This record gives sequence, structure tokens and C-alpha cells, in this order.
Amino acid sequence: MIDERADVAVPMAYVDLLTQVRNDADVVLALGTRFGETDWWGKAPYWRRANEQRVVQVDVDEQMLGMNKPIDVGIVADLRVFLRALLDELRGRVLPDPSARNAKLAEYGAARTEARAVLDAGPAAAADAPVHSGTVAPIAQEVFGDDAVLVIDGGNTAIWANLYHEARVPHTLLSTWKFGMLGACFGQALGAQAAFPGRPVYCITGDGAMGFHPQELETAVRNDLPVTFIVLSDRAWGMVKVNQEFAIDAERLLTEGTLPDRERINTDLGEIAWDDLARSMGAHGERVGSRSELRGALERARDCGRCAVVHVDVDPVAHKFAPNLLTFKEMHAEPAG
Repeated sequence: MIDERADVAVPMAYVDLLTQVRNDADVVLALGTRFGETDWWGKAPYWRRANEQRVVQVDVDEQMLGMNKPIDVGIVADLRVFLRALLDELRGRVLPDPSARNAKLAEYGAARTEARAVLDAGPAAAADAPVHSGTVAPIAQEVFGDDAVLVIDGGNTAIWANLYHEARVPHTLLSTWKFGMLGACFGQALGAQAAFPGRPVYCITGDGAMGFHPQELETAVRNDLPVTFIVLSDRAWGMVKVNQEFAIDAERLLTEGTLPDRERINTDLGEIAWDDLARSMGAHGERVGSRSELRGALERARDCGRCAVVHVDVDPVAHKFAPNLLTFKEMHAEPAG
């Protein structure tokens, strides 16, 4: 809803900083959120305990109020109406000296800059081929533009895309953060393109997620919906695979990058040429294996005038070690304490 570059924004990519900000807050104004998985269910230690932090929650659906996190004030309202009323009220008040607040925002800004440098270091140092997963979202954003609608799907692919795409325009990002199912990208992307026929719509997804509903490529072709699907192919259920390997022999995994096939259970996928599949249904299809090939393929997909698929062969080892992967695991674990 706001530009992630704004001074007051703390995007989810900066996990440690976000936890600090949540714990620094004496009062939380929660707008249109049920405190789901990406909010760590509103629980400590990612937030203060309920008796240490006041929460005002506003939602158009009263069933969301207090669903996962205890609240002090619950307001059933459309957010646009509520925020306009709140602004009208604040305009008539004398507000506190902002110097302390501005100093805290400057502190957060410095931490955000440092965290961004750490995230960007890996993709910047990667070889041209195979493609490093962290390079895909920034290049795609340059090609399709900030006003394009991006749909994110997959396991590890979703982590890479969310961390390296920067939301700058409202209403440009779709995913299933509060549910996490795979394959939802097709319905979201085709729906977005039907709703906004004049805007580019593209999807970054994993090969596992792409396999859930690939027949919808024909739907897109038949209905003249020029969505571009960018498929990061590691030929595996990457998130499941790395979790299995961590559980079996974490030390060897971190040393060698992978474990022998015999030590995993059904986490590897066969070869699927997603570009060939796209062409078989009348869509545009391309396959790239290096970063230097990616931009041109995306530009041709954007300009072809019909549904397109760009198959991207990513480094399967690097792909497994998505930044903050352990954080994702923590979202689904019962918080300690």
C-alpha cells in the first residue's frame, strides 16, 4: 500500500529490523491484517506480549478482530473511511515534538541500508551461469516497470522474489502470504490481467508451483491475456528438499551444498521444458540459462502480445539457501516462551 522506499517503511525483507520495530512499539495500529504467518501470528518474541503493548485493530470483517493477537480496541470499518476520519481528528490536535520519532526513523533507516547491502551481496557476486535466483526479480522489475502487477508463487522461489522485488506502487503485488498454497499464481495473474488490460502482468514462480495448473496457459492464450510467467527451475521441491537435508545431515549440507540422492525422499523433479509446453499451447516460450540472456528474453516476452513463459534454469544449490529460510520455518513453529 505504500512505497517500500519511504522513510517510514520497514519492508518484511529486513526480518531482524522488523522484529525490533514491532517490539519498540508501545501502541500498534493494525490496518487490514489478521496477524497471519508473515506477522508471526502476533506472538512474542516477534512482538511484545499482549500485556506490554496496546493494539488497535481495524478491519472491514469483524471476524478478523482479535483472531490471532489480543487487542485493546477493535474497529469495524472500511480503512479508507477510518483513515480519513483519523486524519480529520489529528488535524485538530497539537501533536508531540517529532524530534525523538525522527531520530528513531533515522536509526531504522541506517539499519535498513545495512540489511539491504547484505542481501544484495550474494546475487552481485554470483557467476553469469547458472542464474542466481536473487537476480531474477530486479531484472524483471526493470523490464516490466514499477506499475506492472507482479504475482509471486512457489516455495523458495517466493522467498527470493519477495526479498529482491521492491514494491513501489500501490496495488501491484499479489501472492498468498496468509495461506501459502502453491499454484495460485494462475488464477491471480489471469484475474489481474483481465481487471487491468492496459498494464503488464507477470508472475515469478517455481517449477513445482507451475506444475499445479499449467493447463491455464491455454486459458490465457484463448482469452488473449498476455501474462508472462517466469519459471525458476531447480527441478526440485526446493523448500522441502533443503528441509529434509537439514534434518538428515545439516553439517554435511552446509559443507557440500547437497546430499546424495539416496538420502532424500521424492524431492527431485524430472526435466520439464516449460518453454516447449508454452509453445505447444500457443503461447510464446523461451529458455535461458544465464543472467546475460535473461533481460532480452523478458523483453521479448513482454512485447510478444500474448501469454509467454520464460524458463529460467537457476543454480539448484544456491536456490535452496534462500535468505531468511530459517525465518520462514519459524513462522510455522510455535514461538518459544
